[in-house]
Amino acid sequence: METIATLDANNMKNFGEYLKLFQLHRGENTKAYDEVATLYDGFVRVWDKQIAAAALTYYNQLIAQSVKPGAVILDAGAGTGERTLALLQHSQPGRIIALDTSEKMLEIARAKIADPRVEYRIGDLAHLPFADNTFDVVSCTWAIEIMADPRAAVEEFIRVIKPDGLVIYAFCSLPDGATGKVLKYVLDKVAAESPLNQLLSDNERPFHQCERSSLKKFAGGLTTVAVVAKCCTVAAEALPCRDTPLV
Repeated sequence: METIATLDANNMKNFGEYLKLFQLHRGENTKAYDEVATLYDGFVRVWDKQIAAAALTYYNQLIAQSVKPGAVILDAGAGTGERTLALLQHSQPGRIIALDTSEKMLEIARAKIADPRVEYRIGDLAHLPFADNTFDVVSCTWAIEIMADPRAAVEEFIRVIKPDGLVIYAFCSLPDGATGKVLKYVLDKVAAESPLNQLLSDNERPFHQCERSSLKKFAGGLTTVAVVAKCCTVAAEALPCRDTPLV
């Protein structure tokens, strides 16, 4: 596997350009995602291979273990479809709704995925256009960090799962330890003043512990994978902080 020290130059350029464009429209998520749609897959390749590989391996294992054949899945913040492809690869769903705020992102996903089980929808993660108890599983990877209210998104995920459903999601945190410091250095180099410099701190993450939930951190705490059930709530003290920079 590639290491941080061997980042592909072209992918690194895409990673940096993606974040620069995002900076232009901070707080305007739909416009920002539309602007960076054609660069997004380059960003994802860097993120997946260099930073989030261990977390994604674990995430995919959870999907394989938790998604029953024929399940109805919401892929929240589906983007250009990379996670949707992973859901199809690691489970046997009956239906996936790939939801994103950006039509341009979903256009790329549609061109990439020719599977009749996948339906594409425009929607806001904080105000999901679905009834209560609709989905067996909600999957969301690295989408809540730049939202104005990540808590609202997680509460919506919980609302739309069935009584026996699960929400499986990944998010970023301020790094700790040596590994985190190395990753912080890489992010600082390519993303100075970017939205990724406004991540969730470890003690302000949207997470509630119960017997069906779990929490696992990777990369020195930079990435976290969480599982929550219908009984979980998002306590006030667990709200994310968007204006704490990586310093």
